[in-house]
Amino acid sequence: MNRNPIRRTLATIAALLMLATLTSCKPDNVFFSIKNGSGGILHDVKVTYPGGELSIATLPDSTVTGTFRHFDGPGELMVSYSTDDGHTYSTSGPQLTGNEKGEVTISIDGRYASFDTKFEGSQQ
Repeated sequence: MNRNPIRRTLATIAALLMLATLTSCKPDNVFFSIKNGSGGILHDVKVTYPGGELSIATLPDSTVTGTFRHFDGPGELMVSYSTDDGHTYSTSGPQLTGNEKGEVTISIDGRYASFDTKFEGSQQ
């Protein structure tokens, strides 16, 4: 009996299992809402979070957009954007552990942006 096909099959299965653990995906368990209350159109809105970035080319006034994402490790939330008059603003948000689950609401009111987080448990 030739054992090479069995060895190849076992080696392939082992390699796939190792690859699966290396590329495992975290569930998107944080909902981001970005609200524009600036009175004008916002441009190049970028929300930076641990492990990624959410980009919005334009966000009209009185508009809310939302999406699910996940954090990859500890870090800081940050938002940057430009207003119709050409000014660019950046605001830092809370420090994160990377294990949070819940909601992040970013309200942009012209020159100012605020972060409201509602995370499960005591991770606020």
